[in-house]
Amino acid sequence: MSKRNDPVARARGKAAATKKPFPLGFVIGSVVLAVALIGILVYAVQNQGEGDRTSEAFLRNNIDKLEQQKDQARDHVEGSVQYDKADQVPPTGGKHSGVAQACQVYSAPVNNENAVHSLEHGAVWVTYNPDKISDKELEALTEKVEGDSHRMLSPYPGLKTKLSLQAWGYRVMADSVDDDRVDEFLRGFTNGPQTPEPGAACDGTTATRGSTPVTPAPGQSTMPSATQK
Repeated sequence: MSKRNDPVARARGKAAATKKPFPLGFVIGSVVLAVALIGILVYAVQNQGEGDRTSEAFLRNNIDKLEQQKDQARDHVEGSVQYDKADQVPPTGGKHSGVAQACQVYSAPVNNENAVHSLEHGAVWVTYNPDKISDKELEALTEKVEGDSHRMLSPYPGLKTKLSLQAWGYRVMADSVDDDRVDEFLRGFTNGPQTPEPGAACDGTTATRGSTPVTPAPGQSTMPSATQK
């Protein structure tokens, strides 16, 4: 009997011609894996350098309640600048004077505009509310700042917390000098990875707020000295 007339042979031929089922499970698994890999890649890019203690990513992920202000202007302007928003006082960047504030310890407030220029050079600006801090706490802060070429300390009347530390684009506010974040911020951001102009000196005016203009007279590179603590 020929295969054409053999019902068993015809059945076998039909079975052989039957299409294999679509591997839906394999496709779904591949899609899930691809999505997971993309997620891991995105996370890695966003947190690049997190394991490096000197990176911004590490500092952002390891300093609690760290405030960050992005995309701040760096223009040099004459006269005063209105840093009047809640996230701008004390300022962490933005338009500022063409003259930096010398990094040292001050007993009187300094101009925001000059201090911001120092932040651009990698300084950490430590401010405190003179009505909330004790003499002992002020001495402790002074020891942390004094002698470092890129740290400065000044009172900031009206500050809502006892103290506030600013670097370019970053701030941390605290109500205790013993807060661990104070040392973490100073250690990480003094001449840190956030610095727009690395290697720039933190010197210039030593004038306090209101004693001189925030920009120098033509040809003048520094301001008159003010009383220091």
